[in-house]
Amino acid sequence: MASNNTTGLNAVNAGIAAADAICGAKLGYRSNGQDHKQAVAVLTQALPGKKTAARDLGRLLETKTLTSYGTSHITGAKASELLKYASRLVDEMESALAP
Repeated sequence: MASNNTTGLNAVNAGIAAADAICGAKLGYRSNGQDHKQAVAVLTQALPGKKTAARDLGRLLETKTLTSYGTSHITGAKASELLKYASRLVDEMESALAP
């Protein structure tokens, strides 16, 4: 269903925004290239020892093209999975930005 793709795309964008905020807070910069592996590497630098965050960002980025431009649709279960990854990244962001 198209609404699953919309949900998935919003989860991807939320995860990217959270990762950018984490990197900005911890490192003073964020990944701004097209290489998704670079974004995961920068997040790994920002959160050493927290492999789940980098893995979640990688999983979100793997679906960016499909959810953005794909002609096929993701399932409701996949959309829920992407929301879970994004939610964990938002939680990490809140921790990183806490005073």
